Amino acid sequence: MKTKNNLVALIFISSLFVQGSADACCGDGKEAAGAAIKAGDLVSQAISSATSAIAAVLEHLNLTILTGFGKLYAEIEKQTAAMRTFAEGNAAVQSQMHMERARAEAQLRYEPSPRQCFEAAGGAGAGVASAGAAQALRSYNTDSAKRTLFTPNTSAAVGKLYDDHVNNYCSQQDADLGRCSRPADPAMQNADVRADATLNTSSYTPDQIAAAQAFVTNVVNPMPTQNIPKNWESTNQGKTFVAGQYIEQARASVAANSLNAAVAERTPIQGLGAAAMLNKADVSRLELMESQVRGRFESPAWYKMIAGLGMENMMREVVKIMALQTSMDFDRYKKTERIEAVLATQLAISVEQDSAVRMRELRNAAAKAGR
Repeated sequence: MKTKNNLVALIFISSLFVQGSADACCGDGKEAAGAAIKAGDLVSQAISSATSAIAAVLEHLNLTILTGFGKLYAEIEKQTAAMRTFAEGNAAVQSQMHMERARAEAQLRYEPSPRQCFEAAGGAGAGVASAGAAQALRSYNTDSAKRTLFTPNTSAAVGKLYDDHVNNYCSQQDADLGRCSRPADPAMQNADVRADATLNTSSYTPDQIAAAQAFVTNVVNPMPTQNIPKNWESTNQGKTFVAGQYIEQARASVAANSLNAAVAERTPIQGLGAAAMLNKADVSRLELMESQVRGRFESPAWYKMIAGLGMENMMREVVKIMALQTSMDFDRYKKTERIEAVLATQLAISVEQDSAVRMRELRNAAAKAGR
């Protein structure tokens, strides 16, 4: 309403400007001057009133604008605060997700394999197993050499083979023939004369070790050459006899070494199973290697484990298998070397036998020609 009145005042002032100008022009003298002064007063009052009215209107507009912008600023600030809170929350969530992803990736990449302890123990045990098997092989080869070089009585040595068989490895057929009162345990019957009893197992009991050694003796040198009296060895003939024993031992040792190696691989090593985290305290080197193979190929748990492995642990498992394969390849190389030695020995003996016959004939021919 106040704004409307102010506008009416403005219109009235305008009409005064028009009317006053006409009166001033139409009047004359004192009368005209008085009219002009009166009109000026009215204009001055109207301008003053209008100015106040315009100032009030502008002030009202300013307040209105300030109030509106204040609400706008408050709303903008509220929205800005909300957006800032959202942005901060989003950043926190993204950071947390990034850390969780990094942690998961690190866990997959660096978390040890579930079989790590078992593999580490098995790897450490492998070195102990190799040393133990080598020591057992030296012991068995030493015993084989003693039989060839230092047997005082051949009949007694052969008789011991018979007695050991009857007392420890008697079969049902032996019992039926009256050679023994009762047969041995089925697992030990004829164990000293059967290759399968020696080779078709990965670890021996003490009784099986004795049976395996008896089997090697029966194969390599069942009837050892009896030593000659000590005083005979000082003669040329005696020295030739002892040299013949050395030759016999050298050739027999090739076969003995191969068979004794098989026995040594199956001889339990004290504490090896416990060190390798197996379910037996004492195992052989072959049994340790067998556990590494069977623990994978024949283990459903292993297949289940590798199905859940990340790429890093999967590659670690592949490397372990390759290391196991390398070890087995080295064992295969040593076996091939022993086979080569056996073949070379057989060839040397064949050549000697053939040469002995021909050289004897040539010697006889030369003797006849020289007479």
